[in-house]
Amino acid sequence: MPWFFSPVERIRHATQKRLAEVTPQSKDFYILISFSSALAALGLLMDNTAVIIGAMVVAPLVTPLFVLSLSVLILQGKDLWRSFLSIVFGTLLSLFVAAAIGSVTSVFANEQTFLTGEILSRSKPDMLYFLVACISGLAGTFAYARPKIKEFVTGIAIAAAIIPPIAVAGIALSTNDMFLFRQSMLLYGFNIIGICLGSILMFVLLGFGKELEKTNPTPQS
Repeated sequence: MPWFFSPVERIRHATQKRLAEVTPQSKDFYILISFSSALAALGLLMDNTAVIIGAMVVAPLVTPLFVLSLSVLILQGKDLWRSFLSIVFGTLLSLFVAAAIGSVTSVFANEQTFLTGEILSRSKPDMLYFLVACISGLAGTFAYARPKIKEFVTGIAIAAAIIPPIAVAGIALSTNDMFLFRQSMLLYGFNIIGICLGSILMFVLLGFGKELEKTNPTPQS
């Protein structure tokens, strides 16, 4: 029983409509991913937090995660596959762009450039990052369900910090640092799984999936 949302049907329909509007269906999504990854890679190499935050504002990758979570819950195969591909291709593009930035930088930079505090902080994933991602998923889904606060999704994207770990992984590839690559991709995995779990939980609280329960009743013994 979604005890703090009413009416459920209206919220469900409005949320699905908004998510459908922002689901990546054009080259704009990938252009923004490219810009975001380039900014994140440069910010990491410069050890500049402000630039990294700017990269997270530009990044559109958090929305396909909400679409993926909703699709899993209500078993919408088309949206599930489309959002999954968007995440995979967006991730690969981010890795490529960050690796390219790292390769160009390595021509004129010294080794210390690739050991900044911002980079090293993404090489030590732990459960606190996972907790942050879960809460971000909860908050992001809530924001999409409430039209008056939808603009706060940008702040949630910053909190989730999806792009910087991918950028670190791309930089690690450019320097052949497989340990840093594995650690940053593990952090990225924590973020992805945490956001999806938090998002699914909030969708359940919103009352999504109730039709599925009604149309597929548990057989009586």
